[in-house]
Amino acid sequence: MMSFPGEGDVARIHQDDVEAVRERTDIVALIQQYVGLKKSGRSFAGLCPFHTEKTASFTVDPSKQVYYCFGCQAGGNAFHFLMGVESLTFPESVERLAKQAGITLRYEGLSPGDRKAASRRQALFRANARAADLYHRFLVDHREAAEARRYLEARGISKETAVEFGIGFAPGYPDFLLRRLAREFSPEILVEAGLALKDAAGGVRDRFRNRVTFPVHDLTGQAVGFGARLLTGEGPKYLNSPETPVYRKGEMLYNLHRAKAQVTDSGRAYVVEGYTDVIALHQDGVPTAVATCGTALSEGHLRLLSRFGRQAVLAFDSDEAGARAAERAYGFMSQHPVEVRVLVLPEGLDPADFVKARGAQAFQEMAEAAVPLVEYMIRRSLGTQELGSPEGKARAVRETLPIVAGLQDSVLRSQYAGVLAELAGVKIREVQEQLEWSPRGISAEAERSRDRESPRPREPRDHPIREVEKEALKLLMQFPDLAGDRLEALDDEHFSYEAHRKVLAILRKSTGQPPAEVIGRLQEERMARLVAELAVEPVKVQGQVGKEYAERVFSRLEEFFLTRRIDIMKKRLERTNPLTESTSFDSLYEELIALEGERRKVRARAGEGT
Repeated sequence: MMSFPGEGDVARIHQDDVEAVRERTDIVALIQQYVGLKKSGRSFAGLCPFHTEKTASFTVDPSKQVYYCFGCQAGGNAFHFLMGVESLTFPESVERLAKQAGITLRYEGLSPGDRKAASRRQALFRANARAADLYHRFLVDHREAAEARRYLEARGISKETAVEFGIGFAPGYPDFLLRRLAREFSPEILVEAGLALKDAAGGVRDRFRNRVTFPVHDLTGQAVGFGARLLTGEGPKYLNSPETPVYRKGEMLYNLHRAKAQVTDSGRAYVVEGYTDVIALHQDGVPTAVATCGTALSEGHLRLLSRFGRQAVLAFDSDEAGARAAERAYGFMSQHPVEVRVLVLPEGLDPADFVKARGAQAFQEMAEAAVPLVEYMIRRSLGTQELGSPEGKARAVRETLPIVAGLQDSVLRSQYAGVLAELAGVKIREVQEQLEWSPRGISAEAERSRDRESPRPREPRDHPIREVEKEALKLLMQFPDLAGDRLEALDDEHFSYEAHRKVLAILRKSTGQPPAEVIGRLQEERMARLVAELAVEPVKVQGQVGKEYAERVFSRLEEFFLTRRIDIMKKRLERTNPLTESTSFDSLYEELIALEGERRKVRARAGEGT
């Protein structure tokens, strides 16, 4: 049996069930739901979802079914990944993957109350999925939804597209969902899922009534919430699901689960304001559009996009909407490796109306000319100034300069100083002089983000002894045939780092087991990360890994081991009096001579070392 970390001895699951789920889970397919991966030799590489980076240091090894980030040292198997990226407990991650694999888990020692608490998140997912299905079937089949179907037709949304996106209709009566889901979910679950709400008198009623519904999905394709457009009657035009344990608006983008593969391939995503804008673009051949879910563009959205694409084009129907989004994105854009551009469509057309009138090709042609975010902000600021006089130009530069001064990248700061000078009609030297006296920095929001996201400073990792010990452990894990019988021949004294000694013990206990299974049995997160690193990180040799390289590594390991023994022997000799303890002194001296002779032989085998 496996006891879940943090669950004590209450929740237990058969170990063979856990292993069955792990074996049936394709870790590359799982991680590609969250991260854009590119093939790199025998592994896959991408930007780490656990910390902010601009160069891919996140590696997935399909043969070992493990992942590892060389930037923040996050690593493990499929369960660890899901726990980290979805903030799940271990049992929740096993249950999620078991459901996808079609495996029924067997529990022991789990009371009905414990089982209910452990599956509450799953109940929220199921409730949203059932609601999406009911709303969609009502739209397609029911005569009361005729007006909703006419609305979609008027928006140019075909029946096939409505089916693909799961668009539905919530009728006007207050207990449509409550009555139909009463046997499956309690009113409390429906309220927690955002599908129902309590009124002032304490009664419970459906949240969405007389509205066209657009289900929102997480990156794995599970329905987690809704955007709902009022058809007739009173109320806000759009009503969105509230924040729930499975729906975090600041980290969710509508349609990204469907668009992520194309975003990875093309490198570009279009960020629009409305659900119907996304659908219209998709229907007309632009499958890489996403939308925020009833909230302003946030750092979480940009961080999410940076996992899959290199460029985000913010497409809006007015300069005012573009300005609001640009100002928010400016505060944290430097923290993420995604280039942000701004596209303001002409004549006040939203993206849906634009592609309906002019087509997808015209939209994409305009997107090619989208303005980089900083240039857009400079142009907009100068557009409000009077540039016809020297005084006006000086005032315009002073008021626009903070946009340039706030850039952390010195190359960008220099380049945009030139853009500002050209657009304002002044000499670049004058702008640069102003920059020298202008305070630099990033917004408080971006500063907090950097402190929160950046990996902590680490001790130097390239000490020769440490590197040789790591190489030896990597050979034992990745090339056991080349290592020969060294797993049994080596002992703790060959390793000076306690963590490396622990790995050696782990390898001895798990001979022949795949790394993902070994990692799954480790209770200590730090050791799970280290084993994942050693299983994934390539050995440091050019070309083919052969016996000659393995011999050099293990010889160097033996050399360092002998050097430590020699140092100990010399200290013992220093403490031994050759006159009063001549027998002990001679014995120690002979042992020292033998050790130094052995070290010379090992050095000869090691050659130039690793």
